[in-house]
Amino acid sequence: MDSATPKSPAKAIKRQQPIIKLDNSDLVKTGFWIGQIFMVIATVVGVYLAAQEGLSQALLFENLNSKERNYYLQHALADELDDNITSLNAYADLLQNKPIYDIKANRPVVSDFVWESMKYSPNALETPSDILSAIRRYNSEVALIITKMESNQFGPKHGSSLLLALNKKVTDGALKDLIRHYTQLHHELMEAGIDVSPLTNIEGA
Repeated sequence: MDSATPKSPAKAIKRQQPIIKLDNSDLVKTGFWIGQIFMVIATVVGVYLAAQEGLSQALLFENLNSKERNYYLQHALADELDDNITSLNAYADLLQNKPIYDIKANRPVVSDFVWESMKYSPNALETPSDILSAIRRYNSEVALIITKMESNQFGPKHGSSLLLALNKKVTDGALKDLIRHYTQLHHELMEAGIDVSPLTNIEGA
């Protein structure tokens, strides 16, 4: 009879189970970490470039929108100024060629809808300051000349001569510069694929 103590079945099974060894060698390999670092860098760079491209497109879109608003605003201002010059020239010619006994009854129609509306437009000051200043001075001087004629401080012929000279100055200066400026905006918008109203031959279409 064998005097040795019989082995426990649980211990026997435990000895028979294979020992599972985890291979963690890749975790300490330099190549693995370099690959992970490059993956992170590529992800960050990709997100950054996508954000930059989105920002660039948004800025381009806003810039074109601003140019389009400025184009229509400046075109309207030029039309209003041109209409006023025409009206004042006709008024001055009338005073030059006919005796007018009631100056106030013949006061010319001078529009200022666009000019006054520009006070509330965020795009108003994107028009070159020298053009805005010249138009402001013109409007003030026209009002002053008409007031002085109506109060008999200026005679009709003298006042009308001043108006004709003033109209010639603003036509050759501020109006011409304004047309040139919005014509340039028109060309830039057309090149960007934005359809705006066609220019006349005088404006350089």
